[in-house]
Amino acid sequence: MLRLVGASRRTQVAVLSTLVLGLATPAWAANFTAPTDVFELDGDSVTGNSAPNCDWDTLNAGKTATSTTPTAQCGAQSPRPGSTAGYGFVVGAPGEPNFTGGGSKDIHDISDWKWSTGSTPDKDTLTHGYAAGYTSTADGDNILVFGAERFAVNGDSNIGIWFFQQPISLVGTGKGTFSGVHTSGDILIVSAFTGGGGTSTISVYQWRPDLCPNSSYPKIPVSGQANVCADTNLYALFVDLTVGATQVCSSSSPACAIVNNQPATLAWPYLAKFGGATNTVPTGGLYEGGIDLTALLGGAAAPCFASFLFETRSSQSTDAVLKDFLLGSFPECHLAISKAVQCTSFNANGTFNYTYSGQVINDDGGDLFNVTVNDVKGQTYNCSMLPKGTTKTFGGSPLSADCAITTGTSATFATADHPASNQATATANTSASGGTQLTADTGAVTSTDATATSCSPRPGLALAKRCVTNFQVSGNVVEVRVDYTGEVTNTGNDNLSNILVSETASGTPANASFGPFNLAPGQSLCYTSGGASCPSLTAVPGLTSSPPAGAASYFPNGVNILATLQGRIAFSDSVSASGTDAFGRAVPGPNDPPVTATAQCVICPFGSCPTQ
Repeated sequence: MLRLVGASRRTQVAVLSTLVLGLATPAWAANFTAPTDVFELDGDSVTGNSAPNCDWDTLNAGKTATSTTPTAQCGAQSPRPGSTAGYGFVVGAPGEPNFTGGGSKDIHDISDWKWSTGSTPDKDTLTHGYAAGYTSTADGDNILVFGAERFAVNGDSNIGIWFFQQPISLVGTGKGTFSGVHTSGDILIVSAFTGGGGTSTISVYQWRPDLCPNSSYPKIPVSGQANVCADTNLYALFVDLTVGATQVCSSSSPACAIVNNQPATLAWPYLAKFGGATNTVPTGGLYEGGIDLTALLGGAAAPCFASFLFETRSSQSTDAVLKDFLLGSFPECHLAISKAVQCTSFNANGTFNYTYSGQVINDDGGDLFNVTVNDVKGQTYNCSMLPKGTTKTFGGSPLSADCAITTGTSATFATADHPASNQATATANTSASGGTQLTADTGAVTSTDATATSCSPRPGLALAKRCVTNFQVSGNVVEVRVDYTGEVTNTGNDNLSNILVSETASGTPANASFGPFNLAPGQSLCYTSGGASCPSLTAVPGLTSSPPAGAASYFPNGVNILATLQGRIAFSDSVSASGTDAFGRAVPGPNDPPVTATAQCVICPFGSCPTQ
């Protein structure tokens, strides 16, 4: 098998833009992660027989139905904990769908494929198919491992495994077509059960109609030949046609496949055609293999896959007739999004100001493309490409440069809610040309305050009162009259409304009410006149018939003797105020002291009473 040495793997990129029709040197690099370094490819399913300590019994144990969630994780390179990415298990049975029609070949697009329910030869009937995706902890390479069992082992057979970037599914009942098409970069792995079914080979092809559009190409004559068009739409990445050359998988190759050379007992249900022990696969019935896809791509980024298909084939030829198949989901790539929302300040009109920032996360599997974020408040962001294992920030104040805002101008919003709820949704494609669209949502995110006081409105009211004693003639009687006025002031930091000022006096009238008023922070007004300023209060040296314009008055029916003023007669009363702030709260609040003001008005304030 040919190997390329003397250069860094990351610099050895396949020359995919040139069609090479003769023998070519493989593009894969000398420095690779062998699939056997990540997973036990040893012809059985028992975990713990070799160093990676990861085999199919751990991932598939007890499974009786198609699944994208491993039974358990294993090994240092396990799929991401808590996620279903990079794993698929498909259950099959005799009489289930199989390929039909001349267009059902690997060299044709999926739109040409057809299926029907019927029978296939027992040796070409698959009972289960399974695969897992890993990221090497050594070099970050994308590793794919895969396996399947046959219903019968009486003879040679050929198997293929497609990894698709799009979700592929069946259309129709009893017979029909397939939904979905190929995306450039889809991967096909072909192996043969030869020597009576007990040995295997492996070749890896890439769907590349842009490189291999012709109707025919020279057949690949020898093992090791790669970087050539193997057939219409199929570009060879790795070819091993030597029978039995990879019967024992080792660390010497970036791709290998193996068939069990003795009966293998599985940790999930299996029953062979010819009976035998339950869950035991006869010799030549269990197939497994693996590839370092990143290495086979010359160090280029591996695509994200969304589904996979196991197929049996009439031969190893690229244009072989296809027979039985198992189709399932393989959600290898994953998109996540998170965000935080902070209240930064509030407005006097009763709204709060918020800013948010968040992250879109590609937590492994492969690069993501056309990453966009839509915030519930109407802003959208273009985050472009998101390489695997990386994170980009959107929003913020100032705006992050990672993701360009395309709708809106800032990551801010205002609402009367406090705390506020906000959320965002991210979408991404698994291929630059489309692939699968992934979606992630933050769910409802509850805001926090930027500081302890940033979003804590502090409403306040203050009152002032002034009064003077006057006299007025009423018929044959001279009456004492108290004239008064004063200001109500918004001492808080948000708007106040429905402000009422109430006068309670020991006199006539006993009560008076002024308002309602609205006040902005810091604003004052005269509550007796409703104007910006109060009238001046004066005590005239004669009798007057009415108080000053804009003042209020009452006729007292009791007096106070003020010892502090050498026994002078005085009149005393109070005003109180209440209202509602912009956030709907009562002012003063239930735990606040009342807002009041009291004035003392002495009789004859200037030292003499009128003589008229």
